[in-house]
Amino acid sequence: MTKNQDEGLFRTATNKEVAESGRNDLIGCIIITTKKMKEEILTLENPFYAYLFGFIQTDGHLYQNSRNRGRLSIELGKRDEELLLELQKRLPFNSTISERTRKTNFSDKYVSVIWNVFDKKFRDFLTESGLPSGSKSKTIVSPIGKCSRIDYFRGLIDGDGSLGLTAKGFPYLSFITASPEIANEYLSFLKSITNKEKTTTANKRDNVFNIAIYKEDAQKVVKILYYENCLALPRKIQKASDVLNWQRPIKMKKVENRKRWTDIEDNFILSNSVEIAMKHLDRSQNSIEMRLWRLKTNLQLVTD
Repeated sequence: MTKNQDEGLFRTATNKEVAESGRNDLIGCIIITTKKMKEEILTLENPFYAYLFGFIQTDGHLYQNSRNRGRLSIELGKRDEELLLELQKRLPFNSTISERTRKTNFSDKYVSVIWNVFDKKFRDFLTESGLPSGSKSKTIVSPIGKCSRIDYFRGLIDGDGSLGLTAKGFPYLSFITASPEIANEYLSFLKSITNKEKTTTANKRDNVFNIAIYKEDAQKVVKILYYENCLALPRKIQKASDVLNWQRPIKMKKVENRKRWTDIEDNFILSNSVEIAMKHLDRSQNSIEMRLWRLKTNLQLVTD
């Protein structure tokens, strides 16, 4: 890998580091030792740690071994190496970055970059903030204590979200999670910005929540999440720019104060014909059929 030597000192892992990590594969590994930064308080009220915590919850893995050994590991594709280098540069603890090439379903030579942090103080901070060790997709919860919510949710979006323009050229922002608590927290966050009540249910196929917003709603949220000079994946910063640069075509009608569906109406259309529902609920055939499709597929998308 080509790296700027101003970012740290290149050297091989010591026997002590190998022993503390419990990883024999570090023997002879070329690592970067980050320059020690001024000691700072570890808190999720700090935008950097809030973003990092959200990103770790989606793309990271906390390993806890015996005798206080363990590591925080994040593995990304080679194209996202720039973010890992920036995280390493900002974190005031020694860490390593390495590469590996393996065969996947999409490529015979997929190159990934791995960032490992072994420091116990940092690992304890993550645990105390609510990060579980091991597999956590369904068990992750909101951070414990005060947190910079904007930066935290940007970390989640960078890990398990997407944004940009749809095939038809409309802005969108979507987020997928298997955690009911995180889904509800994110919906509350969206409401605080768009002032719209949004709901979601886990889909049947993967049992995950897929929450998406479009057009002006997406622009409002993206503008707050991806503010100027924020820490984020470079490719998603570019996507955020695409979202914010969109302008609604003059001929595209904007529907205000859309009539929301209630649980009573949902139950009614599920137990009656479309024709009866049209007369009873004073809704169009297209509206009822679309709602039925969403209910039956258990995929609630928010549109406008």
